[in-house]
Amino acid sequence: MRGKLFIVIGLLGGAHLAGDDAKEDFKVGAGDWSASTGFGYKENVLLSEIAPIDSGFNYLSFEGIAQKEFIETGAQWTTMALVENRHYLEGSDLPDETFGLVVSEYSRFLGIDGTLKGGIQYLYFNQAFDATFDILDPNQITITAQEPRLYMEWESFFWQFEYTASMGLSRMYFQDASDDYEMLDWELELDYAIDDLTNWLFTVNGFARDYTDRPTRDAEGFRVDSIILGTDQIGFETAVERGFGSESLPLLAEIGIDYEERRDRHFGFYDRDRLKYFLEVRVGGEKWRSRLDVGYSERDYLTQIAENDSARESQEWVASIDWERDLNQNWAFFVRGETDSSESNETFFSYDANSLMLGIRLK
Repeated sequence: MRGKLFIVIGLLGGAHLAGDDAKEDFKVGAGDWSASTGFGYKENVLLSEIAPIDSGFNYLSFEGIAQKEFIETGAQWTTMALVENRHYLEGSDLPDETFGLVVSEYSRFLGIDGTLKGGIQYLYFNQAFDATFDILDPNQITITAQEPRLYMEWESFFWQFEYTASMGLSRMYFQDASDDYEMLDWELELDYAIDDLTNWLFTVNGFARDYTDRPTRDAEGFRVDSIILGTDQIGFETAVERGFGSESLPLLAEIGIDYEERRDRHFGFYDRDRLKYFLEVRVGGEKWRSRLDVGYSERDYLTQIAENDSARESQEWVASIDWERDLNQNWAFFVRGETDSSESNETFFSYDANSLMLGIRLK
């Protein structure tokens, strides 16, 4: 079970990146807040290969942004908060699925076109996963994690590029302290306007992660208690973003590739490469909005061997669609569908999961 648990924790290793994505997807502007409630149904809640559990769920969320401007100094202080909760209704064995994010950031203009930002981010995550190895003995694990992070960003222009350079320092805390780690992450993002409707985006990023008490493993997978695990990652993302449609029906599409290499500093047991293709489409009218996200990724493990004596590998399709319609100035109705399909040559790591949710939002 510990091997499967560590893989799940590894998938959560990009949690601060998920927090960054969530910051960009806020549905409210400065000084506003929003609350949502709804009901849904999810197939294979625990992402199990052999013992899937389906369940209805109640959904609650809150998001808000507070902002204070200091006109004399050209500074700005912004605080954002987002909380989402799914309460599953199938028996008492399924814990709530919770995601929380709080960001407090101070920014100030420096010079003509530069902005320096510094902030603190707090991320909370709680979700259950399948840990069944015998269909007659179903089991599950609940991952509860929290991550405080300090970061700094510099935004400016160079030639025809808008660029952002950032660096962060964080620590991830789990229920089992042996899974805790500290991480230094960095990113450089370039944004080039090809024309009035088209942008080219390029990002290079990486991190260095040091576990506090987790032994590494040798190339055959055996624990080496005398050495504490450390991993490094570097990656890049390139995408093209283009606007279509008209003023009454604007459409924004983005298509791109994301590649990353993660390396174990010691024996290479956790070395793996990931390649992801993604598409995002946003469209909206006067009283409605819709968003489609589709992603396909391949993971290749360079040292780990699957049961069929070949190198371990997996492929995953993830897609979601959101549609929201204003009922009046304060209320909106929304529908959200999600699907996740993973195939692996390692036993217990293939699954299919789908969900559908209906709800209303107070804005």
